[in-house]
Amino acid sequence: MNRNTIYFASAIFCIVVPIVALWYGYWVAAQPKVGPVGNGIKPPTFQQTFPLYIAMLIGIRYLMIAILRYREYKKSQQKSNNEEID
Repeated sequence: MNRNTIYFASAIFCIVVPIVALWYGYWVAAQPKVGPVGNGIKPPTFQQTFPLYIAMLIGIRYLMIAILRYREYKKSQQKSNNEEID
C-alpha cells in the first residue's frame, strides 16, 4: 500500500466520521420519546458538536495536504523516469 493511499484514506475518514456522527445525533434528537424523558425535540448543542466540526475541518485540511504530497510524488516519479531515459 502506498503512503499516499494512507493519507487519502485517513483524510476521508476524518471527514466522513464526523458527518455520520452529526447525522446520528440529529436523527436521535428527532425521534419521539415517551415517558419521563418527554416529547420535546432537543438537538445537540454547539458545545456538543464543536469537536465534530473541528475534526471535519482537520480532515479537509489534511485532504489538501494529501493532494499536494501526491502531486509532489508524481513530479518526482516523472523526473526520475526522465533521468533514466536520458
